[in-house]
Amino acid sequence: MRYRIEYADGRCCSFASSRKDLLDWLKTLKDEKVVDIRKVYKNGVSDNCDSCLSQNL
Repeated sequence: MRYRIEYADGRCCSFASSRKDLLDWLKTLKDEKVVDIRKVYKNGVSDNCDSCLSQNL
């Protein structure tokens, strides 16, 4: 499963290829403000990922 990370400053979004990569990526962020994280399924459909963050942070 892939995750799409969107930032508040309007720059391009980032992608993480797994849940572990997502958590590692979030730990490395400094001044960036994340406004949305979405699960991206193989068929291209995405879901908001609020629950996956609250479980792991």
